[in-house]
Amino acid sequence: MRGRRCVVTGGFGFIGANIVHRLIGLGSTVKIVDALVPSHGGNVRNVEGLDVEHHVARIGDESVADVIADADVIFNLAGQVSHTASMADPVFDLEINAVDHSRFLEMVRRVNPGVRIVHASTRQVYGRVATLPAHELTAANPVDVNGVAKLAGEQLHMVYAHAHGIASTSLRLSNVYGPRQRLTSNELGFLPVFIRRALLGQTIEIFGDGSQQRDCLHVDDVVDALLAATADAAVGRIYNVGNRHAHSLAEIATLLVTAVDRDVPVEYVGWPDDHHRIDIGSFTTDSSRIANDLGWRSSIDIDVGLKQTIAFYEENPWYLSST
Repeated sequence: MRGRRCVVTGGFGFIGANIVHRLIGLGSTVKIVDALVPSHGGNVRNVEGLDVEHHVARIGDESVADVIADADVIFNLAGQVSHTASMADPVFDLEINAVDHSRFLEMVRRVNPGVRIVHASTRQVYGRVATLPAHELTAANPVDVNGVAKLAGEQLHMVYAHAHGIASTSLRLSNVYGPRQRLTSNELGFLPVFIRRALLGQTIEIFGDGSQQRDCLHVDDVVDALLAATADAAVGRIYNVGNRHAHSLAEIATLLVTAVDRDVPVEYVGWPDDHHRIDIGSFTTDSSRIANDLGWRSSIDIDVGLKQTIAFYEENPWYLSST
């Protein structure tokens, strides 16, 4: 990536900021496009001290054309990720995760059709799966508007790859955790909530009996996958990206309590209705396609990853109070 001109959409956010840090370390030049929607977790402090250009806008805004016109690679990570928020305001979720991406891809086709795009999708497109682990041929059956919108976004990238020759790849990411994740929201997944409560010594509440399985993925592994997906072999492909090892929510909570090394209560509570209606049960990922095609495999086990994550937030306590 040395010397390559990169654009990271959603670059002030959790995954976006982490790949910005990696790209700068690799010698790339980086421009960030981020709408800084207050509820989405983007924060300029995530890239503080880095030599990057930034443009505050939604990716479908026509002003973005000038930002992407000379890019070699675009990491398209912009989006809304809250499942419950997508049900509360479905039209906004569809605008952010589908319509804006349609406008963005048309912009790419017009001003920079030779650019390489790696797009972040989600395992949420599968919804409830009868046979696990899920692989790329498992039927997509999303249970919430976020899953529908993200599926539309990834399929738009595939249409532009196959119909217009735009070199796009889409990655269906599992539950991601690690440094630079917004901790103050209850709407961005269970892991940041668990991590925040553990750091503050508050009770970790688990909905149900804690038996649900997840293959949680450290953000450094995600960044590795995003970089691997810039390979020519990945063009026009969709890949699952998950950890090779799954754990129950109860096990994850126990590992987290060990990582913070203090007494943190764990309590099992009933499901809130807005969460239960869109719950997917257990989910584990078959990532053999990306392993076979690109050589990517998860490398960070969750016990190691959680300890590293806790150390990061203890060194950067502002994440516990930042909006």
